[in-house]
Amino acid sequence: MADWEPEQDRGGNARGGGSRSPQRLAEYDRLRQGCPVAWADDLSGHWTLTRFADVAEAARKPGTFESGEFFILPIPEGGRQIPITLNPPEHTVFRRMLNRYFTKERMDGLEPLIRSYAREHLAPILRAGGGDVVPALCQVLPARTLAALMNLPDAASDELLAQIASFEKMGWDPEKVAPVIFGVFASYIGQLVAERRKQPLDPDLDLISGAMAMELDGAPLPDEDVIGIGTQMIAAGHATSADALGGAIYRLATNPDVQMRLRRQPELIPTAVEEFLRLETPLPELGRRATEDVELHGRTIRAGELVALNYAAANRDPEAFEHPESCIIDRSPNRHLSFGSGMHKCLGAPLARLELRVVLEELLAATTEISLGGATEETPGLILAGFTTLPIRVKLVSPARS
Repeated sequence: MADWEPEQDRGGNARGGGSRSPQRLAEYDRLRQGCPVAWADDLSGHWTLTRFADVAEAARKPGTFESGEFFILPIPEGGRQIPITLNPPEHTVFRRMLNRYFTKERMDGLEPLIRSYAREHLAPILRAGGGDVVPALCQVLPARTLAALMNLPDAASDELLAQIASFEKMGWDPEKVAPVIFGVFASYIGQLVAERRKQPLDPDLDLISGAMAMELDGAPLPDEDVIGIGTQMIAAGHATSADALGGAIYRLATNPDVQMRLRRQPELIPTAVEEFLRLETPLPELGRRATEDVELHGRTIRAGELVALNYAAANRDPEAFEHPESCIIDRSPNRHLSFGSGMHKCLGAPLARLELRVVLEELLAATTEISLGGATEETPGLILAGFTTLPIRVKLVSPARS
């Protein structure tokens, strides 16, 4: 079979449009059916897997497909991200420590605060009868939530949002954005580590203090590793949640029947969240590196070659999902890969699900109708799949009905 080189785009994807564009979706279908192990010449050459079974299996085999890449780009020197770039047994130790900050009890404790944020940032949109939800809600709520989770100063979320604005000016070009993430965010976390050294917090309640108290092979973690943990929390935790929120609101605004059913049956909101995540995969790809030769669908992936796991394509595989292009809000089971699979399944998934559920509950309860309010704009880069502009119109519940 000939190599698949659609316009020389990274990851075997067609250029132009976001993950919901007809061109991109058609390209996913062609790759899954005709070239499920696709080769592209850029990034010094790499493979892309698009079938659900292949992507899920590769994600669960760190011994064959090891971590160490930042999405599908090499990590700049000194930019080690923990735990996403680690492999066993080192990954296991870090993940065990970090899991305690995302337990159900922690999420239950955060829910009232997140709900207050949702109401605060929805209020001006509701009063105005609509507005662009990306800057007003989708970007700011995850930033404030991360600041609360990590016990950061109030100004931290503003600083994070300022950097997001700079990323937009860069066109979300991975080669330009990555050095900023690993430079600016790492510098900020480094200052925070220095402050925690002077005034430590309870390591059971504060993630940075917990990392500073951690030992690896009997020795405290070096500051570089603590900084890597903090940077990863910000870099991975904000943009994906913001894009997931935008994708969910887009689904509501473009599916009147879905929003009306969720108002009648709000108990379906958690399963609707899973379906929105499947269709609006906020992180389309993650990178792995083959550790040995792998034969797959007649292609040979050589040891040392880069492999992109295309979660967005896998999430629409008809072999895994009946009617994959349909939005079925009570789909069960829903084994989507938007949070990954295996040992690297997203650490912050419980927090992202909580943010999505709370925002949708508040938005649906306050309105009788949500629709698009103008042209949308999507993230033009290759790392994420979200909106930079998402204007909506809303009709409010009348006082007599509320």
